[in-house]
Amino acid sequence: MNVYGYLRVSTKEQNSTYQKNQLLQYSNENKLGNIEFVDDVVSGAKDWKKRGIGTLIDQMNQGDILLVNEFSRLGRSLLDILDILKTLKEKDVKVHIVRDKLILGDDISSKLMVFMFGLVSEIERDLIKSRVQEGVKNHREKNPDKNWGREKGKLYKSNLDDKKDFIVELIDKGISKTSISKMLDVNYQTLCSYIKTRNLV
Repeated sequence: MNVYGYLRVSTKEQNSTYQKNQLLQYSNENKLGNIEFVDDVVSGAKDWKKRGIGTLIDQMNQGDILLVNEFSRLGRSLLDILDILKTLKEKDVKVHIVRDKLILGDDISSKLMVFMFGLVSEIERDLIKSRVQEGVKNHREKNPDKNWGREKGKLYKSNLDDKKDFIVELIDKGISKTSISKMLDVNYQTLCSYIKTRNLV
């Protein structure tokens, strides 16, 4: 029996150390023995059979164990993940999802049928989160000179700016904020925020 740890990052600049540490800790706690790690830095958009996970599965045998930190590390789509799990089942390989403490073994089909609906939302959440984080990171790397986030204390243009004098006039006449928001057809909270940030009262 061989134990493999599958590590996947989306770019060469990312680091798989965190994933590796999680798998090592899990292996020690469960006395699984030595782990042979496989790093995969090929884009998740590529067919999984042509990625490191495909090569790894080809060399795995019955009774082997595959450790992976979370479902989203296996692939970027639910279809890919299910296809990979199906292939591993056919090879009689046990899959340990470390973060969720799940073990998919000989009866993987029945287990998948039981908890798949519960897992779908969790897997999709992981995938979406992973894609968003990667997208933000890549965008920031491509625009290093851009000031990310709102500069503290800086006021940004508002659709109410051209109505500022009118708002002040209505406030001076004692018109309620509720009435003003209806007159201007704007959200009450939006108006209150505008009045506060512009120190109109």
